This record gives sequence, structure tokens and C-alpha cells, in this order.
Amino acid sequence: MKILSLNVILLIACASSEKVRFDNYSLYKIFPQNEQQVSVLQDLYNKETQYDFWNHPTMSAEYVNVLSSPLDRSRLESFLNKTDIKFFITIANVQEIIDRQTVANYTRNNIRSMSWNRYYNLDNINAWLEDLKDAYPNIVTLITGGQSYEGRAIKGIKLSHGSGRRAIFIEGGIHSREWISPATVCYIINELLTSDDRETKAAATDFDWYIFPVVNPDGYVWSHEVDRMWRKNRRPFGSEFGVDLNRNWNSNWLVAGSTSNPASNNFAGLGPFSEPESRSLSAYLRTIGDQIDLYLSFHSHGHLLLLPFGNTTEPLANYWDAINIGKRAMGALSVRYGTNYATGNIAEAIYLATGGSIDWVKEHLNVPLVYCYELRDDGTYGFLLPEEQILPNNEEVMDSLLELIHQAKRFGYMSNAPHLKASLMTLVALILAFVF
Repeated sequence: MKILSLNVILLIACASSEKVRFDNYSLYKIFPQNEQQVSVLQDLYNKETQYDFWNHPTMSAEYVNVLSSPLDRSRLESFLNKTDIKFFITIANVQEIIDRQTVANYTRNNIRSMSWNRYYNLDNINAWLEDLKDAYPNIVTLITGGQSYEGRAIKGIKLSHGSGRRAIFIEGGIHSREWISPATVCYIINELLTSDDRETKAAATDFDWYIFPVVNPDGYVWSHEVDRMWRKNRRPFGSEFGVDLNRNWNSNWLVAGSTSNPASNNFAGLGPFSEPESRSLSAYLRTIGDQIDLYLSFHSHGHLLLLPFGNTTEPLANYWDAINIGKRAMGALSVRYGTNYATGNIAEAIYLATGGSIDWVKEHLNVPLVYCYELRDDGTYGFLLPEEQILPNNEEVMDSLLELIHQAKRFGYMSNAPHLKASLMTLVALILAFVF
């Protein structure tokens, strides 16, 4: 039987909406050792669209993950052997891993007991958010951050314990195949509402939280229903589909790390904010931008904490403070399970890449602290992180988030404004009572 290449299979699936299978597709972990090897891998990345690069080949990258169809595998291995580039196969049959990822499917009357050993589809996540509103009516408000190309609402929640608080904004799921991202964001919501930990309760009450688990709903649905490896949104461009929403923001759009080729996973769109998802979410952000002290975007994979900007390695804005705060937070992340994250701006930590959400938020809204997490793992499973790693990943991220807030307060970027206000009002009342 003839084995079809990756591009042909995806084209057929897009036209027919039949579920894409990845039988005998292999995930390679490749280790370029010098500039020449990085250069030839970059040529392969730019010219050979049949390979799915899960990260970009650069000198700063310890490894490069590449997904290959069985048809193209021998050619890839011959190329790597010829150029003396070391590699090994981390997953021999990707479909087997996909088949193991059971997606939880709960009804409305028990979705509130969301567990952390399963991934959830969009309907389940949105139903859970609805249930949280019903369970915590004085704290949780349902909010809409925009709309997708196919007409789906970008749903989120606001957690607030009263007026006068500064805000923390969290977005996940902008790249649809990165399922650990919405899982992490939902865990953070759950902890803020249910945890008995003193620091977590303080974080929940000290700030207003605006949290959106899935800001690319069309792509996320497609990754569950048709193509597990889908990254972009679902706008059609002739026979191609999708724009990389994290290359579509109006911050050095199409300058680096993206392309004008609709067939590419890094297609930046027809112009900045050409996509309703990025355009409408940015409009929502403008309405609350002056309230936000901390902005977090969750991606996978690579064990990285990134900060703006992606167009230069120059230490712009409050780079040094943000780096120091981030490194301390990643130190806290490493304590529980020994997971080590590197911290740096986008350009120095991974590669030049522009048009992303965190660059736009920093540049146009001037939010004091802006970060992007690249979550587990270190390239063994990549976007196919096993369910048994969901909870450990989430726990260590929550540890780091609390430390981010703690260090941001130490550096003067955040404060317990509501508590200070309440304390001052109490002091004034005592003084007045004593005087009169």
C-alpha cells in the first residue's frame, strides 16, 4: 500500500474532515553541534514542508524535534547521517501515543470535579467555566474576550474578591495542539478558587484575575476532532488553512520567525490583526490594559520562561528586573520535581520571532511584567505530553506563579493594594474614634 506524505494526508483531511491518523509517524530528537549543522537544518526547515518541525533549529536550541511520515523517514535519516548530525527517535509510532490520550467527556452535572490526569475538549472546558460561575457567583464572572473565525466565543472568567484591585491576565491555547496549555490554565483557576494554601488564597484575593484557557477555539476543536497536530486557526486560504495566531499580532509583524506562505505552520496572515481571534482579544485587552500588572501566556514545549522581545536580544524596557524575577520563579518551579527552566527573552532563548501576543502587550499596553511559559517537556514527547505528567507540570507551574507574584512585590511591580487600603481606612477610623 502506498504511504502518503504528511502534506497530502493533511490536505485530504482538511477537505473531508476525516480524522488524521499518524500511523508509523516518528518523532526525531536531533542535536545540531555547530553553526554549519544548524544552517543545514534551517535549510531543511525552509525548503522541505513535508517535515513538521516542532521547534526551530538555532544555535541556542539543545535539540530540534521533527515529525516525519514513514514515507519520508529514510530520506530524513540519510540527510542527517550525511551531514553527521546526531539524532534518535523518541516516538516510533506517534499514533500509539495519540491513542493513549483519552479525552475526558463529562456531563454538566459532574464537570465541576475536573481531574488532572486527562485532557479536556472545548465543550468540557466551557461547561466547567459555566459551573464555576454557578458555584462561586460572588467571585466568578463569565467574560468573552473575542470571537473566532468560525464564530466561537473566546470564553474566560474573571475572578474578583472586590473592587480596587490590580489585575493578572492569563491566556492559553493560542496554539491548538499544545493541550497542556489549557490544562495548566484550568488548574490555576481551580487552585485560586479551592486551595487552602495561604499564599494561593492571598494571590486569589489580592488581585483580579482575567483567565482565558483557549484563545484559539476553532483550532483547539480541530485538534480534538480531526488533526491532533494542528497549530493554527481555521481560516481558509485557497486549498490551505490557518494562520499562526501568535505571529499575527501588530508588533513587528512578519519581521522574523514567520512567513507569508499559507502552507507553513508559521503563516503570519495577510496583515497584522488580520484574524478575528487576535484582533478581538487585543481590543478586549485595551479595555483593561491599564489595570494589568502581570500578563502570562502558556505554550509548550521546552522548559522555558520567555519575556519580550522577539525581534532583538537587546535588554529592552525593564529586562533585567524581569529576568531576575523570572529566574527566582523558575528556581521555585524546580524544587518540587527538579524540572529546570531557562529564562530569557524570545530572541535569545529560542530564536527571532515577532508578531506574538506578549510583545504586543508589552509594547502597546506597557504592562510591567509579561512572560510566556514553554511548558513540559524536554523533547521526548513534545506536544504529546502523557496524562501522568499533567498534574506534576501544573503543580510546579503553580509554585512558580506564586513566586512570580512574591518577587514582583519585592521588586515593586505589584502590591496588596486592597489590603493596604483596608488597613488605612481602619487606622483612620481608630484615630477618629479616639479624637471624638
